[in-house]
Amino acid sequence: MNQHLVGTPNQTLTIMKNTILSWIMMLTIAMVVLSCNDNDENMNNSSEPSDNIVELAEANGFTSLALALEKTGLDAALAGDGNFTVFAPTNEAFAALLATIGQSSIDDVPTSVLEKILLYHVLNTSVESSEVTAGSLATLNGASIDLATQSGIAVNGASVISPFDVEASNGIIHTIDAVLVPGDIGQFVNTVLEPAYFNVNYSTLIEAAVKADLVSTLLTTDNLTIFAPNNQAFIDAGVDVSSLSADVLGDVLSYHVIGSKVLAADIPNMATTLNGDIYFSVTGDGVFINGSTKVIATDVESGSGVVHVLDNVLMPPSGNIVDIAVALSEDGEFNSLVAALQRTADEGTAEQNLLTVLSGETEYTVFAPTNAAFQALLDSEASWNTLADIPLETLIAVLTYHVVPGRVFDVDLAGALDASNMLGTANSSASLTFDLNTLTIDGSASITGTNTLATNGVIHVIDAVLVP
Repeated sequence: MNQHLVGTPNQTLTIMKNTILSWIMMLTIAMVVLSCNDNDENMNNSSEPSDNIVELAEANGFTSLALALEKTGLDAALAGDGNFTVFAPTNEAFAALLATIGQSSIDDVPTSVLEKILLYHVLNTSVESSEVTAGSLATLNGASIDLATQSGIAVNGASVISPFDVEASNGIIHTIDAVLVPGDIGQFVNTVLEPAYFNVNYSTLIEAAVKADLVSTLLTTDNLTIFAPNNQAFIDAGVDVSSLSADVLGDVLSYHVIGSKVLAADIPNMATTLNGDIYFSVTGDGVFINGSTKVIATDVESGSGVVHVLDNVLMPPSGNIVDIAVALSEDGEFNSLVAALQRTADEGTAEQNLLTVLSGETEYTVFAPTNAAFQALLDSEASWNTLADIPLETLIAVLTYHVVPGRVFDVDLAGALDASNMLGTANSSASLTFDLNTLTIDGSASITGTNTLATNGVIHVIDAVLVP
């Protein structure tokens, strides 16, 4: 080995020492560099959370909050860039809210209402628990929450509980034990409007009440009865809230409200609403209002009032029987009926003037023949070319045979008929005979339209003139 070394022994020893020292220094530098890299990676892992607020909520059991965020579309916003503080209600807190407002699922709550509630839990800045001071802070809802620190941290009276100060990549989460409800939503709780306001199936009714400026009145008046059409009822009735004026909506909605609390067991034959009278028919198929609208749920009590649910929208009558007949004739279908009534006014005595009789306060049911039905009557006699050709006494006898004293809706017929299935008329010498299986009268006229409401009665449409 020595034969390869050049120089004196001292020189050789010096070279070996320097070489060893160089290797030691290089090894030391490498270890320091590796150690620094490891420390940097560890710092990044510990100080930079990778999960956003929504991901943390989903991963830590806040399933109701996550579902609500997804339903409203706010999950995208709270998963994006930002620096938020979220006061996150527990699942139990959401369950308590649903019990309070009478709903069984978050899916039952209108999205617009749920969105306002959720935004009321979010601050547009990150606030750790150590930074909280007593006072108010604005939320993304636009309304403020009140923070208190006397015994722990409370938000609008709801306690901040563990876990809190949960850091996310875009903010911080604090757990709370109750759902925060802003004042403009809380005002509906425990009122007669609560069942409709917090149920997605009645959003059209609430929209109409807001547009008609009736909300405040309904919230502050005690002991009301509301007959509530659901969303499908508005659709079926062809009532487009967006196309109607506030005044029209006010007239329609006030026709659904009784100024006292009336439970189903106490429903009368007639009740006075804030905009006129409504009429009840109790049948084997259920309870109907104004003949055609069915009560499909009853006695939903809330606050001091009660709600009954309808399958249609009640429309207040626009006039008496004559007014309605004239309005119907504008479409050309009942010109002959109106002309016949007018002839009794022009040529008959005061007692024979059916325009006056059917315009009064006494209630009647009219079976109204169409123009085609009157034409068939004229065709039955060779000498009758127009209504003027029919002898007046004959015409009056025919017309009064179509008039029944009292208000009889189609659902009332079964109970109104006598043992012979007959019903007396204003023509005192003749009665109508009904076949309820085929909805025909006297075996010749079919009932083709029912329950057109008037202030003093009801009109049914028939396809033939009845001759006594």
